[in-house]
Amino acid sequence: MTERTLIKNGWIVSMDPTIGDLRRGSLLIEGERIVQIAASIDAPEGCEVIDAEGMIVHPGFVDTHKHLWQTALRGVVADRTLVGYFSDVRRDYLSRYRPEDVYLGTLVGALELIDGGTTSVLDHSHGVVTPDHSVALVEAELNSGIRGVWAYGYCPVEVEGLQAFASHADRVKDAFRIKERYFNSSDSSLLRMGVAITEQNLLPLDLTVNEVQSALDMDAVWTSHTHCGPGNAPITRGFHTLVGKGLVDHRAVLSHCNEFRVDDFDVVRDLGAHFASSPDSEIALGIAQPTPYRDALLAGVQPSLGTDCVTCMSGDMYANMRMALTFSRHQINDGPGSNYETIVDQPVSTRDVFRWATLEGARAIGLESEIGTLAPGKLADIVLVNARSLNLAPVLDPVADLVLHAHAGNVDTVIVNGKVRKRAGKLTDTQIGDLLGRLDDSRDYLLSVAGEMDDAANLTHEAEEWSERLTSLS
Repeated sequence: MTERTLIKNGWIVSMDPTIGDLRRGSLLIEGERIVQIAASIDAPEGCEVIDAEGMIVHPGFVDTHKHLWQTALRGVVADRTLVGYFSDVRRDYLSRYRPEDVYLGTLVGALELIDGGTTSVLDHSHGVVTPDHSVALVEAELNSGIRGVWAYGYCPVEVEGLQAFASHADRVKDAFRIKERYFNSSDSSLLRMGVAITEQNLLPLDLTVNEVQSALDMDAVWTSHTHCGPGNAPITRGFHTLVGKGLVDHRAVLSHCNEFRVDDFDVVRDLGAHFASSPDSEIALGIAQPTPYRDALLAGVQPSLGTDCVTCMSGDMYANMRMALTFSRHQINDGPGSNYETIVDQPVSTRDVFRWATLEGARAIGLESEIGTLAPGKLADIVLVNARSLNLAPVLDPVADLVLHAHAGNVDTVIVNGKVRKRAGKLTDTQIGDLLGRLDDSRDYLLSVAGEMDDAANLTHEAEEWSERLTSLS
């Protein structure tokens, strides 16, 4: 018999224009899907009832740019810039990661997202040191029960001057091995295969082309760090070259895009590609011209949001929405405001930003017909937020409350694919204490074997030297 769950008495924020917000509404789930939303629904026989009195009910967040494997190194580059992150995390620490370390980081990181109301993720999983690491990474994400896209990271990893793959072609072959082993079923599963290409110009162009082509051959979402490189180094620049080769379409999720202007976003729009923004990490790491919301919106490109990596910033989507709201308003209002013109209307609303974190994220990973809003027929990825908390009460506008005031600790209940994953503020079916103890052990190991981190003064040419080393490896 199909399991049924009724959520009643909640303030429902559907994000569906035909349904709108229900001040006191009910939502019925059968199996994995929503079947009814109304002001009042009678509970069917044998139905579990969740009383959402005093709660805001909203679609699960979709995080479109995340590096889950880094969880054991939370805050390790808190006071570093992007080149420090490259040197410390992507080069030194990653070269010491064992399969069990990427497994724990990914599993706990995914559970952290679910705990905070994120039910889907595009995991840019560039922690693939060896074929054993790729297995550990994907199994961790599958075991977490989160929805989304696991994107195989192609970037070579230097371990004592060598890499585990004999050639870059072998790395691509390994991606197809993973797809055949874990993602070849025709049934609808929570997790799908994707590709995360190496930063453009970090490797020769023909290898980058091969990476993107592999994603197209798989008919998979592919993602890249796009025009966000450090200083004058050409790393991450090359989007228009890929466009010229006919490799960019609706399957491309372009992260950061810090150097893009309106004309560049015009190309993104015309090709149906997607823009993933991570405002807090971009600003925190000192990336030049962070988060070009103004130019994207002028071109008609709607952003999605990602929380990037906990090595430098929070995984809390509520906090990320606040940063996106305040920074986008600053960008657009700064010009006239600097001329002492009166700002009359806000160019970006709280509901705009909430849509970026839900429906636009769903569009980016190709699941807008299934998630991103609450409506009959859609998959039941649902979050209940306790609005009787001191930082949220009283509620005047539920969306404004969520964007301006909420945090992950306010999340009471999370449902993924119709299954309750968090109830009364606690994750279900998960031994958190044991996992955190193992994560502590992973952290201690990584800190004990890490090399001496370069001083800031020695990082000026890090990007160029990294490119030379990885090119020689591949």
